Amino acid sequence: MNIFDLYLDKIIILIKRLKKDGALELPESLNAINVDIPPTNFDCDISTNVSLVLSKINKKSPSDIANQLIGLIKKNDPNIELISVVKPGFINIKFKNVYWNNFIKDVHENHESYGVNVKEKKQKYLIEFVSANPTGPLHVGHCRGAILGDVISNILIFNKHNVSKEYYVNDYGNQIINFTKSVYFRAREILYSEKFPLVNNDLYPGDYLIDIAKNIIENNKDLNFDKFENISKKLTLLSVSESLKLIKSNLESLGIIHDNFMSETNIVHDKEVEKVIIKLKDKDLIYKGKIKAPAGENDDKWIEREIYQKQE
Repeated sequence: MNIFDLYLDKIIILIKRLKKDGALELPESLNAINVDIPPTNFDCDISTNVSLVLSKINKKSPSDIANQLIGLIKKNDPNIELISVVKPGFINIKFKNVYWNNFIKDVHENHESYGVNVKEKKQKYLIEFVSANPTGPLHVGHCRGAILGDVISNILIFNKHNVSKEYYVNDYGNQIINFTKSVYFRAREILYSEKFPLVNNDLYPGDYLIDIAKNIIENNKDLNFDKFENISKKLTLLSVSESLKLIKSNLESLGIIHDNFMSETNIVHDKEVEKVIIKLKDKDLIYKGKIKAPAGENDDKWIEREIYQKQE
């Protein structure tokens, strides 16, 4: 519960009582009634549109409805210092200073539950964020997205939703091959004093790769770096693992802990996308189509590919 929900409930209870007494008519739904923060040019704390919502069904102006309500709203509420009607019929409320003192005390004493939306249906959420390629430490841009994703997740968790924070590890494709080769050449630089091939633009030149290579060499004495093809698969696993250690360390410095790190390689090898397509086909939720040439492409040279699309 928060201050807006609290006063919305008070107003709903009041108008329902007036309905029972025959003093007001109410629409079938009261969902349009809200209590919000008023515009900054008004010297008040909260504002409600209740009079505008009730105006039509009662065949009165919003101002008339508002003037009917303001005395009743204030009557049994010692916290209200001032209540007023603002065109076209908003009711603005200003609280006494003592109310805010008690409010802060209440928030402090109930900080784990105060502000939780108890009315909404609780959902299950998978929040995937950061998911930078596992080819080295994070940079400032990654951290911006990390904080945003974590804040969104934490707001949902605070409101009692079932949330899983996931990092999608993009460890499949050419960039990972190039990353693994870069670690391989750093390892040979360490072991055999070979110069790292900086002329190769596909490689990752960062010095952090030296530490990654050192860690792999130190912890894998049986790994032979004579030929890349012979160790590429194992070296990829080790390189990505070392890179993720850097990433997790960066995230922990920000106070961010993911629940799950999902490997793209595992998704591809386990044919997870194909399994989803089969399930969608079984439920008749997709149809098979072809990708048309994008705007600006030469239609004569474009090769159409068959794809699955969601049924509208």
